[in-house]
Amino acid sequence: MKKIFSTVFILQLFCFAVVNAQVEKEEAPELDKVIAIPYRPKIAEFSYNTLGEYNTYCTSDEFGNSSSEVERDSQLKLRLGIPLVMKDSKLFGIQLKYDRHNFVLDFEDSPEHYELYDHIERRSFTSLGARFLFQKSLDDTRELTVIAGGEIKSDEIVLNKNTGKYYTHIAYSKQLNKRTKIGAGLMMSYTLGRPQVYPLVSYERRLSSKWTLDLNLPKQAALRYRANEKFYITASTEVKGWRYAVNNAVLSEENHGLTLRKSDINFGLSFEHEVHDWLWLGLDMGLSKNLRYFLAEPGDGRKDAVIDLTADDTPYVKFGLFIVPPKKMYLK
Repeated sequence: MKKIFSTVFILQLFCFAVVNAQVEKEEAPELDKVIAIPYRPKIAEFSYNTLGEYNTYCTSDEFGNSSSEVERDSQLKLRLGIPLVMKDSKLFGIQLKYDRHNFVLDFEDSPEHYELYDHIERRSFTSLGARFLFQKSLDDTRELTVIAGGEIKSDEIVLNKNTGKYYTHIAYSKQLNKRTKIGAGLMMSYTLGRPQVYPLVSYERRLSSKWTLDLNLPKQAALRYRANEKFYITASTEVKGWRYAVNNAVLSEENHGLTLRKSDINFGLSFEHEVHDWLWLGLDMGLSKNLRYFLAEPGDGRKDAVIDLTADDTPYVKFGLFIVPPKKMYLK
């Protein structure tokens, strides 16, 4: 695993080194002469993500300690975006979401019964919901974006305060010049009994006709290489995670459910290729490094965890088909 981590890290350093050399060669006027199709956002997606085999370890005062090998950790994701209004510098639309998350564990090295592992393997975890997007151009350089949504995140399709997530994202962006776009915003959410509020900062810098630096903090930093209008390569560092309501009478004697949460940081490369104008094919690969992993009462953090978990570093692979706005519709 350490070799994989080192390889991915070296590849990202190499990309940044190439960018510096490229920018030194190109001058600003040369960039203005390039007529290129901008990188277009995904409005619909079908993808399958899987982690390689990894070991996971549990420690708990109440349930004891255990370990197991996760043979498969896979997520099926579906996204469908539907534009409802597109006129007068306004965009209003809805995106439907469905995720299915499954685990397969190997108990050969830990024959003793451990309820959390049994539950994880027996059940499928689901995210099901929708979000609304409102975007308005205030003038030629400024834009306002509002996203609001809700979803169920649980091993049972039941909506209550411990299985639901509700959120609002407000952001303001400004095009400083042909090369640079900046933005700031605020994310407010109530996720499975836990409220969250944190700031968002975005920075997009076109370094040359081929290279773009794209920061969406605190979640992602990406360096995108435009091989041509139909092929992109991106090196990224991204915080990824999930949380689900766990309904198990043994783990929660009061039978009000628990929350299983996992956060990772991914170092990887993605390759995106146009199949036909609005239809693209994507392949992502890299290393996933665990940051936090625990089972807790709804609303509690890791320090109050019922079971504290850790997971080894592991490679990941993601395959996907996605839809972007057609060129004639997206370009002004």
